[in-house]
Amino acid sequence: MQITLVGKRNDSLNRARGVGIYASHLYEALVKNFSSDEYHVKYEAPYRVTSDLVHYPFFDPFFLTLPIRPKLKTVVTVHDLIPILFSEHFLVGVRGKLKWKMQLARLKRVNAVITDSTCSKEDIIRLTGIDESKIFVVPLAPTQTRVTVTISEKVRAQYQLPRKYLLYVGDINWNKNVIGLINAFNKLEKKGLGLVLVGKALAGPDIPEKRAIMQAIQDSPKKDQIKLLGFVPSHHLPMIYKLATLYVQPSWYEGFGLPILEAMTQGCPVVSSSEGSLREVGGDAVVYFDPHKGVAMKNTIHQTLSDLKLRKSMQLAGYKWVKNFSWDKVGRDTHLIYEKVISQQLN
Repeated sequence: MQITLVGKRNDSLNRARGVGIYASHLYEALVKNFSSDEYHVKYEAPYRVTSDLVHYPFFDPFFLTLPIRPKLKTVVTVHDLIPILFSEHFLVGVRGKLKWKMQLARLKRVNAVITDSTCSKEDIIRLTGIDESKIFVVPLAPTQTRVTVTISEKVRAQYQLPRKYLLYVGDINWNKNVIGLINAFNKLEKKGLGLVLVGKALAGPDIPEKRAIMQAIQDSPKKDQIKLLGFVPSHHLPMIYKLATLYVQPSWYEGFGLPILEAMTQGCPVVSSSEGSLREVGGDAVVYFDPHKGVAMKNTIHQTLSDLKLRKSMQLAGYKWVKNFSWDKVGRDTHLIYEKVISQQLN
């Protein structure tokens, strides 16, 4: 079987974070577990390649990345449709809306759609009208990295991390609710506690979301206790999770929520919003709050910080729960979908 993965142009499967980590780990899992197949990574239009199947490991509703009429059997991964679901918070203009209609028409012609969670699958069915028999849930997985105390302390010194801190890792889009986390942190009465925010976009271009977060920090009575790390190399991130007192996922909505699993892998207890896919991802190992209910985030964080026994039990539960997720499983489940498409069980 010949499989072609279509990477983002000039991006070597975009290895840094997010979609890139998915694409690169998927490729590695496929090669490892199905070595008899032939795999190619291409950056040009797929009709210029010969293959049994083409897989797009990314989907952007506002960029014309899919072929108008696929000439090869095609699989697309749609991680989520949050910009469509909450269009009032993602203003794309007339041109963006037109491109979404074009991408949607192209998406409906593919053989199969992969997505990260049951929550996202339900959103895709509702927003696109694609038959649920063509949509498959394949949950993501964290990278497994062993961390020693010595290396962790070197990382603490390098980034000047506080002894105790809440951690957030991710983007700064509206749905991430980073300002809500800052506001909750402002209300916490915990001496010596810091807030560490990690994300490439925090050090990126001056966009409205970044300006709003910077203003929220500037207005915070605890601004000296808030640390922005911006982009962190992937090999340093596990140590930052390991050293955190608590990982907080404040999102209004998520299609998955990989940082929750990354935190669990390093023994960091997790407090999370209950919205979107987050309960699905965190299971019973996480303490949840409703981000729409006033001080619920602040109260949940406070209660968890105040209960060492609870945090220890969350740590153990997290270690157990995260074993359900692996890149080998992602590769096997994805390959099974390829087989169904190629055998024409899915048309």
